Amino acid sequence: MKKIKIPVGIIFIFSLFLGILISMGFIPFSDFIANNLKKNLVLTPYEEIIALLISGVIIGFIIYFFIDFFLTFFAKKLLRYLISELRKKEILPVKYSLKIKTGKLYEDIAHIFDSFLHLFSSLKQDKDKFSKVIQIYMDPSLKTEIENRGIHEIYVGGKKKTVTILFSDLRGFTSLTEKYNAKDVVEILNDYFDISTKTINKNRGRVNKYIGDAIMAIFEEAPKYADYVDCDKAIIAALDMQTNFKMLQKKWKDKIDSDLSVGLGIGLARGEVIMGNIGSEERMEYTVIGDTVNIASRLCDIAKDGQVIITEDIYHIVENYIVVELLPPIQLKGKTGLHNIYSVITRKMIV
Repeated sequence: MKKIKIPVGIIFIFSLFLGILISMGFIPFSDFIANNLKKNLVLTPYEEIIALLISGVIIGFIIYFFIDFFLTFFAKKLLRYLISELRKKEILPVKYSLKIKTGKLYEDIAHIFDSFLHLFSSLKQDKDKFSKVIQIYMDPSLKTEIENRGIHEIYVGGKKKTVTILFSDLRGFTSLTEKYNAKDVVEILNDYFDISTKTINKNRGRVNKYIGDAIMAIFEEAPKYADYVDCDKAIIAALDMQTNFKMLQKKWKDKIDSDLSVGLGIGLARGEVIMGNIGSEERMEYTVIGDTVNIASRLCDIAKDGQVIITEDIYHIVENYIVVELLPPIQLKGKTGLHNIYSVITRKMIV
């Protein structure tokens, strides 16, 4: 803790100055002093001025000691109570003690407030650090919920929303982990996750989780009167991810192995999901569940290297904006009949 300079001298001088003002008649009460001097002493005008000055100094001393006594008497219990409560809440060390003595009260108060300043500064640094960490590790919606609610207000539960789910998964990753060392495998994953996450965020989506070598991202339904459609943004993100991945493939072949073979498949589905905190009160995860998630995962499994596969529901929403190839219908788990799916070739330029 830095050394604190207490303005005791200034307080003392102010007290003397105030006492002299009182004795010289600038503040009421001087008449009482002057009358008593004239009644008990025979003084010349010069001696009367000296006597008034001496009286002022005496009054100043009285004022100074009164201030010190007054503050000590009334502030001592308050400060001790404050320190006791701060120790109980572990804001101050348990063994922290403060001996409040007359004449040093100003210094004691200054030290306490100096401790507060250091404490609040430390708390702010911890809060900023925590905020930055959860921004990296957690879903943005969960980060916002944690910051806006008290720790006891985070609860298990969710709500229904219409979203577009994007699943991406590497092709040939298992054989890649067997063939190459851990350093190269981690570099490939990090490059893929980094550029894909940036692409998703740029297109109004957000990564919900990484599952091994897969990415699950959410594109929420656009607010009313917004100038974009969630599934269209998801398609743009998916196509950009495939383009970026081709550049990464060239980088890895140049740097790691010219025979390196790894691809990327992406599946998109749109529909109603339950979004929220899933798990227990002791350990929960902010995620989405529902058929839409399962369908997106299934389409991702089907997608070959370079493909972006969408459902018929998505196709009908954005059919005027995209060029597609109709794929053989598939059977979806839990649903009857065959369902049409499409491979997105490109998105049309809109003028």
